Amino acid sequence: MAWLLEDAERRGHNAVKLAQELCVSNQDMRLLDRGQAPELLRDHAFIAKAARYLGIPPVTVRLLVGDITIRDFATRTEPEDVVIEREFARFMANPQLRALVANDDAELTLDYKRLLLDIHGQHRHLDWPEAPRLPEILRWLQRAAIVHDGNEGEAVRAMR
Repeated sequence: MAWLLEDAERRGHNAVKLAQELCVSNQDMRLLDRGQAPELLRDHAFIAKAARYLGIPPVTVRLLVGDITIRDFATRTEPEDVVIEREFARFMANPQLRALVANDDAELTLDYKRLLLDIHGQHRHLDWPEAPRLPEILRWLQRAAIVHDGNEGEAVRAMR
């Protein structure tokens, strides 16, 4: 929403005009602005309209609203238990995190390890298996931002 509002302000559009452009009600805009319209943020028609308004690919909007997570970029073909064991070893290498686990971690089940990793990942707002690929994913997002800037420049030139 911040990106939409910033873009609308740059274009001289108020909230009413932005709502018209996105084909939503003024009430929906208020809910979106307060973060209280999660179902609308998952609506593919709304996402497409927001992307069109911003001049960016819809997949970028989907990523920003959380419809796509880092895990969706996964390319690993490793069995889940291998990934969990590797990530849990990284988890346990951190002394602060290790202190949260019972002394005998050899008896921990795979489900319990998965649960700890999921909780830790949710706390950091990351999907843990793909966290190491975050820099690569950010480069893809940077490309999307460059495309957006180029599209915005073309739109401004076209409006003149």
